[in-house]
Amino acid sequence: MLLTPFKKWATRSVYSKSFEIIIPFKKENNILRFTIQLNNKLIFALIGIFSIVAILQVSILMSNKNTTTKSNENFSLSQNDKETKEYLEGDGINQNTSTENETDEIDVETIEYTDVVEYGYKHLSKSSALSTPETNDKRKNFLKVKHTLISEALIENQVSRLDQLGDKKMIALNQKLSEAFITIVLNQTKVEPHVMAYFTGTKDLKKFETALMEQAKYHVPASIKLAQSALETAYGQRIVNNNYFGIKDKRGKTKAITTTEYYTAAEYKANKSKVVSSKIIKKDGKTLYKCLIKDSFADYTSPWESFRAHSIFLNESKRYSPLFTKGKNYEDWADKIGSTKYGGVGYATSPIYGELLKKIIKRYNLDLLDY
Repeated sequence: MLLTPFKKWATRSVYSKSFEIIIPFKKENNILRFTIQLNNKLIFALIGIFSIVAILQVSILMSNKNTTTKSNENFSLSQNDKETKEYLEGDGINQNTSTENETDEIDVETIEYTDVVEYGYKHLSKSSALSTPETNDKRKNFLKVKHTLISEALIENQVSRLDQLGDKKMIALNQKLSEAFITIVLNQTKVEPHVMAYFTGTKDLKKFETALMEQAKYHVPASIKLAQSALETAYGQRIVNNNYFGIKDKRGKTKAITTTEYYTAAEYKANKSKVVSSKIIKKDGKTLYKCLIKDSFADYTSPWESFRAHSIFLNESKRYSPLFTKGKNYEDWADKIGSTKYGGVGYATSPIYGELLKKIIKRYNLDLLDY
């Protein structure tokens, strides 16, 4: 016959060092009572055990939070993604595959690049112009190799699109495309040594191969990703918290650092608490406030996570959805990704952000990597 508990209570005798728990049960019209006595030592021992378990659980949770990712993005990596990340992350070797550009080095300003856009503008104004006939030949040669490699990969694997290839197949193809681009285009072009080191060095990340992989998975043109990372970091000279794309930490969890923003009068008023200094400038008939501000930027555990977070950031925000109507045309992307003051979606506030992206892409022929 079932016993059903209908009431419970606990008592402690003032004369006793024991704690008495009384659990009464109702059986038809009779009452059965079970009594459990716990002494103080046993009670304190149980409390101690539960406290230790709770502390350990909190420690494990905090440890996992700190070691898996410090970024503002939630990464849910498949096994394939983990293997891809492991391959694309740096090998500790900062290599420069160019041997003929050492005498062409320009002076890299030893300043705090609080305005990476201004640095990008100055750098491009010093950068050597390309010879059009030679450039066209190099471009044609690479495009032939590129189309051959892609066609062979599609036919061999019996698929119609590159995103249908498995990650290992994509890695192998991207490695060949990257090597061909460096050999046929970059090594035959007057590329400044610090720029060559940024794009081709593998100490932190295999950037060409990573951009190609993200392009296949998330449809962000490789040229745009590479140009943005170059512009936002001044070709690797200002990388904070492994953040290669200037993505802000909206929660303000990271330490605020100095950066430059271009505001309208209304934006200046709304962000005045962040402003360290400002000056008024004119651009295309518009009055803007060029402001030095303190702001927080997203923190990533590795360069690869920054590149992946950039892809997710563009894909998941409604603000950037118009970008994906532009196909692979880098000029359309660059025009649309810029300041809202000039018809863009507002990735950056600089009035010349899109123009600089186009110049970087054109200067180094990065559009050849788009497909």
